[in-house]
Amino acid sequence: MKSKILLEVENLNLELIREKKHIPILLDLNFKIYEGEIFSLVGESGCGKSLTSLAITKLLSRQQFFYKSGKVKLNDKDIYSLEDDTLKTIRGKEISYIFQDPFSSLNPLKKVGDQIIESYLIHISNNQKEAIEKAEYLLTRIGITDLKSRLDAYPNQMSGGMLQRILIASALMCDPKLLIADEPTSALDVTIQSQLVDLLLEIQKETNMSILFISHDLPLVNQLSNRIGIMYAGQIVEMGDSKTIISKPKHPYTEALISSIPDGFALKEKPLKTIDGIVPSPIDYPKGCHFAERCGFKFSKCEEEKPGLMKHTEKQSAACFLKGKKK
Repeated sequence: MKSKILLEVENLNLELIREKKHIPILLDLNFKIYEGEIFSLVGESGCGKSLTSLAITKLLSRQQFFYKSGKVKLNDKDIYSLEDDTLKTIRGKEISYIFQDPFSSLNPLKKVGDQIIESYLIHISNNQKEAIEKAEYLLTRIGITDLKSRLDAYPNQMSGGMLQRILIASALMCDPKLLIADEPTSALDVTIQSQLVDLLLEIQKETNMSILFISHDLPLVNQLSNRIGIMYAGQIVEMGDSKTIISKPKHPYTEALISSIPDGFALKEKPLKTIDGIVPSPIDYPKGCHFAERCGFKFSKCEEEKPGLMKHTEKQSAACFLKGKKK
């Protein structure tokens, strides 16, 4: 029996506001995250992964971004219909974030301990002793010793790996239902990266917490995820079971990503390839398929129409006129 849906994004359209013009930046995003599942969004820089994560709880500035249409449901409740004050009770408590850069995510003027316990004091209890005990427990779990000196330290007194652990502890203070981890290991060396991934997996299994993991690292995502959504230029172009997508990709962009990974991660018999060109800017999104200009399989229809996600199997869908349809 499939787990209950925790989060559902329905037809999300986001526009960038520039000089009184509205520029489409996220187009018709649809995906679900189930209870206890790790779902990953993958793609090159500039594809819209981080924007999607921030849009889920409306963290993007209303002066710079316009939420044109769509719903985001948490446990079947449309959080986009909530007043801002109510929405604040969800951020940090039911949905929590680990941001990409630990150095810019923490306030350099505040002690680490004060920053870790802040969400607990806001959402759970104003009992500071209780909050500190929870922080010390989590810091011990993530491998930090000498707790008193760490809690009294400022962010500039710690390494990147230590700060990333601090961010994980902060994100877990309120036992969130959904943890959004935006490339949490990208700035770390391989050893620390592996330790933090193992830690996240361990805590996720213990708590049955769901995770939205955002990365450009397909081998890492394959190790972590139950399902994957491949993003390209503001759209999800392929989605499904992680093992199925990695072994039998249906979208040319997914194939190109896999083929560009060194060390024979997948499709071992094929040589290492590069993807010519760059991700188009939102002001230059093509009329048809957004990947058409970089795709070796395109034909006339690709340049005139935008393909939606087409189910190929029960475990896999792709937005491709040629490869996305069932044969």
